[in-house]
Amino acid sequence: MRPPIDSLNRLAKLSPLIQRKDALAAGVSSATLTRLTRDGMLIRVGRGLYQLADTEAPNSDLVEVSIRQPKGVVVLISALAFHGIGSHRASEIWLQLPINAPTPGSKWPPLRIVRSRLAEAFTEGVEVHEIGGHPVRITSLDRTIVDCFKHRRLVGLEVAVEALRERMAHRSGAQRSLQNLHRYSHLMRVARVMQPYLEALA
Repeated sequence: MRPPIDSLNRLAKLSPLIQRKDALAAGVSSATLTRLTRDGMLIRVGRGLYQLADTEAPNSDLVEVSIRQPKGVVVLISALAFHGIGSHRASEIWLQLPINAPTPGSKWPPLRIVRSRLAEAFTEGVEVHEIGGHPVRITSLDRTIVDCFKHRRLVGLEVAVEALRERMAHRSGAQRSLQNLHRYSHLMRVARVMQPYLEALA
């Protein structure tokens, strides 16, 4: 029989973040997971989510949230941080959920829930990024900036303006086009709010 650590190493080659159900399917028991965690060979990074002690799993909090809330979308401050835009960093993960979705009960990682009743808010400008071998839904940079203007009372207008200024100052390649910014601003009904800033920074 394959030693448990060998099975976990094999899983870690597919993804540095190992789900408990995958470990069990590979023949690693719950008791073994507990023992390896206690011995420091395994790190529990979330509920039902592990990584080997000698591996580095990027953005494990985003992955954990994505696994628990597959319909959710990482937005606003968390999405800006993912794209490397702005100077603000969130102490919680900003997650958009449908208006009628139940409120997540888990306390870690901490979440800031934003609700939307627009179906397009979960498809338009939503990118799927592979993080640690897992798909994570995150708004694109242009969609994120528009969302910051839409939710300026939540994040602060200065956050939205800073992100837009940085976006406009570092235009290159496909980012030269402002088409998506204009399209998302109309979709999210903040075109009139954003227009003066777009004109001032153009």
